[in-house]
Amino acid sequence: MNHLSKYLLALCIIFISLVSCRKEKNIITSTDLTTPAVQRVYYIAAEEVEWNYVPTGINQVTGSAFGSTENVFLQNDTNRIGNKNIKAIYVEYTDATFTTKKPKESADLGIVGPIIRAEVGDSIQVVFKNKARFPYSIHPHGVVYDSNNEGIMGVDPGNTFTYKWAVTENSGPAERDGSSIGWVYHSHVMEHDNKDINAGLVGSIVIYKKGYLENNKAKDIAKEKFSLFMIVDENNSLYLDSNKIKYTLNNVSNDDPDFQESNLKHSVNGLMYGNCKFTDIKPSEKVRWYLMDLGNELDNHTAHWHGNTAKVNGSRTDVVFLGPANLITADMKADNTGTWQFHCHVNDHISAGMIALYDVQ
Repeated sequence: MNHLSKYLLALCIIFISLVSCRKEKNIITSTDLTTPAVQRVYYIAAEEVEWNYVPTGINQVTGSAFGSTENVFLQNDTNRIGNKNIKAIYVEYTDATFTTKKPKESADLGIVGPIIRAEVGDSIQVVFKNKARFPYSIHPHGVVYDSNNEGIMGVDPGNTFTYKWAVTENSGPAERDGSSIGWVYHSHVMEHDNKDINAGLVGSIVIYKKGYLENNKAKDIAKEKFSLFMIVDENNSLYLDSNKIKYTLNNVSNDDPDFQESNLKHSVNGLMYGNCKFTDIKPSEKVRWYLMDLGNELDNHTAHWHGNTAKVNGSRTDVVFLGPANLITADMKADNTGTWQFHCHVNDHISAGMIALYDVQ
């Protein structure tokens, strides 16, 4: 073989290797971002609210008023913030004017932000407006982005930024998955040291097989439900000082261990003691659960459904292990009617309020 032939052969090998590398490592290219099948556009703002971890005012699991155990975390006093906290949440709008809010998809989402949906091959464009007082961002899991769209740089208060992400095969369901899988998005401003997550800025992304997204769900299931198991650490929120000023006499030390304990909100979707209730599940319907977990080393949770079982990657179970930033998709055919608990099975987390309810009627 002469030198020219060897040179051309080497170029061919390099080209094939680069193509293979792109497919294997999911490297982003301009084609990924500029030639999608469908562009899915969302208008999402960060806004500040007064959040109530127990809006019904009672323990919905027992049907009773709060006692000494619950009031460790919920009682408002001169040196305790209690059940209400200033937080930031993601809110969806109809267009780039950010004047008309879209209705929340379901009340059981609680603090979880708007659901971002797309199919494999699509692109996602999120127009983000920061209506809060601190710099915030949107960082996605699972999709493909370049460094300008990573969401680690904060968007200053009052400003708007448009994120552009690609949805590749590696973003979607794998061989053992169903027709869709869940991911998470959250604010990830590096200098905040995760305080923006504890502030409340968390949402979900769902990626569907091509042709399976229909009426805001996978077309082969009846319902989609979303759960975030998280010990929200209000000690590590950007709003700690503001909450102390608003809800206490502001004379308690941040290092007081009892004060710190009171600010650990063991919650499902930002709600405690059964105040998160998943409804609208009918017997024998196929329900897809997207389970999420964020937090620190304490956030190892075992999500347990009473009354029914689910399938995860082909295996039958009624308990799913979740660790920080762990995302699980589970399918349930709820044949057993009733109102059932859905809770973390770590004993300390149960007593601290990490219990939801789901209703099959």
